[in-house]
Amino acid sequence: MKAIKKAVFTIVTISALLLASCGDSSGSDESVKTVPVKKSAAVYFSRVGNTEFADDIDAITSASLNRADGELKGNAQMIAQWAAEEADCKSFEIVTEKSYPADYDKTVDLAKDEKSAKERPSLKGSFDDLSDCDTIWLVFPNWWTDLPMPVYSFFDKYDLSGKNIYVFVTHEGSGFSSTIKTIKELEPKANVVQALSIRGGSVKDSEKNVKDYVKKQLEG
Repeated sequence: MKAIKKAVFTIVTISALLLASCGDSSGSDESVKTVPVKKSAAVYFSRVGNTEFADDIDAITSASLNRADGELKGNAQMIAQWAAEEADCKSFEIVTEKSYPADYDKTVDLAKDEKSAKERPSLKGSFDDLSDCDTIWLVFPNWWTDLPMPVYSFFDKYDLSGKNIYVFVTHEGSGFSSTIKTIKELEPKANVVQALSIRGGSVKDSEKNVKDYVKKQLEG
């Protein structure tokens, strides 16, 4: 009897996770009141740019790394660049002072430690042009059902009140999780919109989907 109950619980749990991950792939909240998109910027956090990878790193076996025209690119980086191309705007990368490990599992562990400690990693550079933008295309990976802590650092540094924040998340089954709720709490006066969540292994095939979404927002 215990074995049967355990099996039923496992099936129900898996089913719930599958429904959650499938249901939020494209879930813009139409109830969010946004301002017309006139000037925008794409802002992203990615492992590439925050990690010192070897030149011969195998991107094929990693769901978070890609080779595009011979260049190593991260999932969030590619989505942000597609959004910037469609919107004809600049893209900005959130870069930390410290580097993350090239080993994926070590990065996962470090991300968990940062979250537990509520650490806000120091960031390099500044995005002065954001003050003139009415819209931010924000892209990041879902780390431990949350924003990566460097994205928290970004929100600590910039007040995006009155701006549209279209959120794009890469994930491996957890979708947006609580990221939209968290961003609304961090930027209560911004217009936070759930845009697209894309599985890591599907990012390379998502250019049209991303650009179509951005085009729709540009057209109002």
